Amino acid sequence: MKKYLLATAIGLSLAACSKADDEDVTPIAITSAFDQNFSLNYRQQASLPSSSQPELTVAVEELDYTFCPKNAYCILADFANPTLGVTDRGGQTQQVKFLMPGRTTNYPDWMDTTSVRANGKRYVFYYIMYNVKAGCDNPGKEDISVKLRITEPTNK
Repeated sequence: MKKYLLATAIGLSLAACSKADDEDVTPIAITSAFDQNFSLNYRQQASLPSSSQPELTVAVEELDYTFCPKNAYCILADFANPTLGVTDRGGQTQQVKFLMPGRTTNYPDWMDTTSVRANGKRYVFYYIMYNVKAGCDNPGKEDISVKLRITEPTNK
């Protein structure tokens, strides 16, 4: 009887994570404003400040991550490092990789920043934190979202 309960518990915990049957499924693109927090999933893109004529288009192209299983002792802390593809108004694309892991509950005031030169301006990218889908003990890329903010340069 214990074998069946264990198999059921494992099956339910694995079912909580959304594993896509089709790897080519791309999440719906979003629109965000500058100086505003927004979240992106793996392979999702955001147009800033509008979808009709975006100044920047940002997409999560790759996501390096590791998570310690529940009730296990791990040497490495949980982290999710996104690699972003940034496309400017002229269609030129560049990659942005954050070098430090996303914010954890141990460091609530920590965030990573970098800057990108596009459209003749310098934009500041803030990697605020990552989130894992609730109830997901063994997350895949599809179960992780990253919270970002991009500030537009001021012309003074």
